[in-house]
Amino acid sequence: MLNIRKQYLAIVVATSLAAPAAFAQSAADASTDARAGTQATTPAVPATPASPAMKSWTELDANGNGTLSATEAEPLPGLSKSFATADADANGELTQDEYKAWLATKGKDKPNAGA
Repeated sequence: MLNIRKQYLAIVVATSLAAPAAFAQSAADASTDARAGTQATTPAVPATPASPAMKSWTELDANGNGTLSATEAEPLPGLSKSFATADADANGELTQDEYKAWLATKGKDKPNAGA
């Protein structure tokens, strides 16, 4: 019985000592393959374009007068297309209240643009 335990212990110790050498050899082989250009590579996947960041009313209002002109509304394609409709008093300037009313009729909610 004691002889079997010694054999088992010898196998465990030998395996434990041999394992790091086996892993080191695998890593060395991989680095050799990489230098030789034989390591398989995955083609790069292009990044998806980020959606444009929402701008606040203050960021859109370039001249700081508190209203948006048609030119200042251009970064918002939906608003730019229907600026005349959104400009309820047809004075060429869109107030925040006019913008909010336009959003309500469109059923949309743009949290950053109405602040």
